[in-house]
Amino acid sequence: MMRKIALALVCCCLLSTSLLAQNRDFRREREELDRAERAEKRRLKREGYMGRPKVDYGSNILRLSPITAMDIGVGFGLSYERIFGQEQMIGIVIPAALILQDKADGYNPINGTYNNDVRYNAYFYFTPGLKIYPFGQRRVTYAVGPSLMFMYGGGKEWVSDYDSNTGVTTFRESEMTRTRFGMLVNNYVNFQITPAFNLGLELGLGMRYYDKESRTNTFYNYGGSYNNGFDVTGQFSMTLGYRF
Repeated sequence: MMRKIALALVCCCLLSTSLLAQNRDFRREREELDRAERAEKRRLKREGYMGRPKVDYGSNILRLSPITAMDIGVGFGLSYERIFGQEQMIGIVIPAALILQDKADGYNPINGTYNNDVRYNAYFYFTPGLKIYPFGQRRVTYAVGPSLMFMYGGGKEWVSDYDSNTGVTTFRESEMTRTRFGMLVNNYVNFQITPAFNLGLELGLGMRYYDKESRTNTFYNYGGSYNNGFDVTGQFSMTLGYRF
């Protein structure tokens, strides 16, 4: 009788040990499957397509901006962007633009005529910046980032001097130059029509910290140069891009 009881206890112990070992193996397999599933979800999230194959977008973009508007006028520009990293979430953009300022009518006060050849002042803008893509690269991509703003240019303008003793106003043509420095925070929306061709919109708002105007051939009471000081500035661009 005692032998049968002992044999039964041994069988129960062996069965319990086997069940515990199987349970440990099952938990280990389930943990490994969970880790593999999480890794696959992270991969799909990085690609941004959840099951669709990832499109291989280039890391270099050349853009032409047929319309670029600053607070001083409207013109056109070119830019180059380099995107870094495997996930392509950081980029450096180097834009340059030529902006024309309308001087209203090009009126010559000396002979009373209008000269359309000198109607515009021309300014060169250079605005290098950093772009952050919070959602990576997709067919419709959003980016945000800061940019420095440098501007230099000018043109010919007429200055006047009123003599209170004689009541006579004298006009003189002057060469005007203008220098600006500031910072912008830009928002970008990019529409990737094909892997190589894209359309984009850019909108920025910021501050001018330095805005100096200088004039030659001026009168004593007109002053040669002055700084306009702090002021709000902004820019808007529509772009056509080639990606490679």
